[in-house]
Amino acid sequence: MEALLRVSPVAIHLLDLDGTVRLWNPAAERLFGWRQDDVLGHRAPWATGARWETFLHHQEQAARGLAPSSLELELHRRDGTPVQVELWTAPMPSSTGPAQHLALLVDLTERRRDEAARQRLLDASDGLASSLDPDATLEHLVRLAVPAHAESCRVFREDVPGQPRRVASAGVEARSPATTEAAALPDGATVSPDEATVSRVIATGEPALHAGPPSWLCVPLARTGALVLSTSERAYTLRELALARELTRRASLALDNARLYHEARQALRARDEVLAIASHELKSPISALRLQVQSLRAALERAPEALLRERLHRGLDLVGRQVKRQAKLIDALLDVSRIHAGRLALTPEPVDLSALVREVAERLELEFAGTGAHLTLTLPTDAHGHWDRLRLDQVLTNLVSNAVKYGRGNPVEVALSSTDAQVRLDVRDAGIGIAPEHLPRLFHRFERAVSDRDYGGVGLGLWIVREVVEAMGGHVSASSSPGVGSTFTVVLPKTRG
Repeated sequence: MEALLRVSPVAIHLLDLDGTVRLWNPAAERLFGWRQDDVLGHRAPWATGARWETFLHHQEQAARGLAPSSLELELHRRDGTPVQVELWTAPMPSSTGPAQHLALLVDLTERRRDEAARQRLLDASDGLASSLDPDATLEHLVRLAVPAHAESCRVFREDVPGQPRRVASAGVEARSPATTEAAALPDGATVSPDEATVSRVIATGEPALHAGPPSWLCVPLARTGALVLSTSERAYTLRELALARELTRRASLALDNARLYHEARQALRARDEVLAIASHELKSPISALRLQVQSLRAALERAPEALLRERLHRGLDLVGRQVKRQAKLIDALLDVSRIHAGRLALTPEPVDLSALVREVAERLELEFAGTGAHLTLTLPTDAHGHWDRLRLDQVLTNLVSNAVKYGRGNPVEVALSSTDAQVRLDVRDAGIGIAPEHLPRLFHRFERAVSDRDYGGVGLGLWIVREVVEAMGGHVSASSSPGVGSTFTVVLPKTRG
């Protein structure tokens, strides 16, 4: 029996009815901090006042069979810290003396902590999911952490590698890792991770922990963020780290949901906008076609012999241009569907790019003539490669047509240069130019840097150019100055590796 008492993980002691301790095992020493020699022959020291009265009353009731043999009670350790225990008692009759009670005490601290953590996570999930606004989600996240888990909670986002910036905070303000040094106490113990640590956590997805006290922990949040918790009063352990990671996991899901919601709304707005523009773009040539056909029919009915050949040619040319405009728009809309479905098939073949540029230039002569713009070609003799001819024709036509459209009648230059591995195409105009804020999204779908009312279009041409060029292993870029002009540059490998 003595051996069992010694190795038992449960605190066990034997008490007289007045609470005098007669047996006190090693587990009781570990739980409460008093050694056996300190308590034997004395009243149990782990409760005072009302708690002691509660304990005695429970023992009396249990001995008479009027109460269950277990009781949850808050006691205290030798250092004064509270401890939640589950107390099991059983009367022990004695033939040589007064009756006694055998008491088993189970530490509920970890269980209570786990239950509280689970409840906080449940509350966190409900709160984080209550808003589809990313900023509101982050504000709720930092309020959840303070004061339950930390004195200070901050969220950082890194738009530029190596430069985290704080986007939300709560609790005691420590110095931000946006400074060059970590915040520190007089003895040098850090209470906040430095900028490099936050960046490393974001880049690697691996958390960082400074146990302390004072303590801090830094865990990744979503794809480009981090959550930092700090406290000066206690030491963080792997338990707090695991809890913080679970909290950020749930917050990341909420942020992803918010992001997807906003992307879906933007996509719906873009869809509605492009449908409205496409309807207008399709309706305009149809109206022009209808009017031209009506005009030619009326003229023919009035005087068939007087319908001059030149008048007929002009009418048919207009009809052809409007049909071409419709076909171009329909092809662009079809390309959107093909690209999204991953069906943008390429048929590479040997292509003389210089010859193809000349063909496109000849085909666009009427457009140049209509604006008075002059086209200059700089073409080498060795611009040969393996590309999809029709798609490359589409890229050239789009870029040169845009140069004419936005060039204000000024000269347009198409220049080719070639190396052993690649070719470079530059299409320059001296037109209206593009504002700097529009350049980053110029090649995005449904984006336009000018008013569609003044220039038309649905914002698909340059996006399709980028998709085609990248499908052939190349890249496209643009540089521009408002009022000075724009340059579009395409670089293509001669052979796709």
